[in-house]
Amino acid sequence: MVRYLFEFELKSTGKKGEFSWIAETEEEARKFVQAKIADFEFADMDDVVVGKLLATKDPKGNQHYECEGCSA
Repeated sequence: MVRYLFEFELKSTGKKGEFSWIAETEEEARKFVQAKIADFEFADMDDVVVGKLLATKDPKGNQHYECEGCSA
């Protein structure tokens, strides 16, 4: 598993940000991160544009835990 950090933009407002997701592949992470961003931003999935991959990190051994709301 790898943590993928993506940039994103909301088409309707132009808001930009970053969001990460842990997954087996980048494609899987993109799919799930788009849904989670839409949920957090109270937006439709079609409004969320997941941009370029900014970073990857191996989450193994990481003793830092974030609640779902804190990781956004």
